[in-house]
Amino acid sequence: MSTLREIKAAIAALPTEERGELQDWLRTQAERPSTQPKLPDQSARRRRILGTKVLPNTVLEVRHA
Repeated sequence: MSTLREIKAAIAALPTEERGELQDWLRTQAERPSTQPKLPDQSARRRRILGTKVLPNTVLEVRHA
């Protein structure tokens, strides 16, 4: 099943009891808060490693050479 029409047809073909179970399961999945992983602070890491140094952009230097 790859299209919405196919999915709807498959759900419509389910017996009433199984369709109810599917609706209950979908409701619980929608109510559950999504846990997004906390991303590391890359700018803090860069400051911790390099301090206030500014590194040259070597790509630009090579392009203009």
